[in-house]
Amino acid sequence: MASEDICLLRSGMPRRRESNYRQWFALTGVALCLGCARSVAAEPPAEPAPQKSEYETYSETHPYLNDEFSAGEGSESGADELERLQEPETPVLDPVEYSGLSGLLRTRFDSFYKDTGLRLGFAATGLALKAYGAEDPSGSAYDLDFMSSWTLVGRGTEDTGRLVVTAEFRDKIGTDPASAVGPQLGTLINTTNTFNDRGWVVRDAFWLQRFNDGKLRVLIGRGDTSDYVGQQPMQNVNALFVNRHLSANPTVPFPGHGPMVGVSYRPGDRFYVTGGIANGYGTTTQSGLSSVSDGDFFYSAEAGWTPRVEGMGTGRYSVMVWSIDSRSENGFNSPSDDGVTLVAGQQLSNRLQVWGRYAHAGGETTNIRNLWQAGMGYGGLFGSPSNMTGLAASYAEPRSSAPREETVVEVFQRIQLSRFTQFSAGFQMVFDPGNNPDDDQFELLYARLRHAF
Repeated sequence: MASEDICLLRSGMPRRRESNYRQWFALTGVALCLGCARSVAAEPPAEPAPQKSEYETYSETHPYLNDEFSAGEGSESGADELERLQEPETPVLDPVEYSGLSGLLRTRFDSFYKDTGLRLGFAATGLALKAYGAEDPSGSAYDLDFMSSWTLVGRGTEDTGRLVVTAEFRDKIGTDPASAVGPQLGTLINTTNTFNDRGWVVRDAFWLQRFNDGKLRVLIGRGDTSDYVGQQPMQNVNALFVNRHLSANPTVPFPGHGPMVGVSYRPGDRFYVTGGIANGYGTTTQSGLSSVSDGDFFYSAEAGWTPRVEGMGTGRYSVMVWSIDSRSENGFNSPSDDGVTLVAGQQLSNRLQVWGRYAHAGGETTNIRNLWQAGMGYGGLFGSPSNMTGLAASYAEPRSSAPREETVVEVFQRIQLSRFTQFSAGFQMVFDPGNNPDDDQFELLYARLRHAF
């Protein structure tokens, strides 16, 4: 027997079997790697994240609530109107966003704000109103708005302190302003809010301070209480409904711009409470400081629930109560009065919203005892999410028996012509005009042009 065979017998380890084991382990490893590769390759590719529609994006950049001071305030308030100008609009005529001088100024304003904290804005709005009936009166007017908000405390934080100052110039175009049409028709409530020939005024000059991570807000200075309480969600005469039934709260004898103090607390995204006191003799064309010592005031308080409903959107459901002292100074001879306003508004989708409002008052000061109204808004007709279609109806019951109960229906279409320019056309029907027993119905057409940056 050869020596190498003897060594193999002694060791008990046949070389062929050892080689087979090594081959088996190698093949097994290769098979496992191939199996893993196949399983990875067999997995379906990850689905791309769904893209948001332009209406979802627009809804995010244009929040339903105006919430600079209170979640119940309107978009015409001094601070909110300026903030709204920063929201991007989608034009139907200049998709490349050509905006000329206004775009250049907007860019300069934005740079100035980043450097100093001072935000500036400008708006020019014109309204032409034509009635059919009672000698077919018509009127036109325009207003120029100059707005500023200077963040002097807490820039970049939730607890900011801002000085808000706004001014306005109004004048008629032609013989009569738009505000003269309603009185000529004999309506109980005017066919438009504002758009008169008042001239120059300082509207707002107040300090707005936030505390506790922005939950507590305090406003003190010159302002208009009607900007912050009792508003329905589509209340803006410059951009939405025009008739004063819908563009104001005509049951409430709000003083004009003057000295006021307001406090609002918003502990979270679902609730808010707002209260305030204002000079009862407030008149927008006067400072109102000298009449504060007369001690007659307007008081208001509002509490609201602002839920966000899955698959629909945000809503606002609020109750506002108010009271005003009797006034016998400064040319006034008005009794005390009080009332309540209930508002319910809800987004049903990114494009559709509905709302309703009921207001009651003693009617001693405004001669309106009850007001019922409901409306809707639909965004996005005619190619742009910035476009808005509105439809609403309102019924007003006067306090005295002499005027008649008045009903108004209004519809409008707003088109975003360019980045900064809107055009609106609207139609009103007035049934049983309250102060005109000789006519049962009037129709009115209006056109509105607004340029704001």
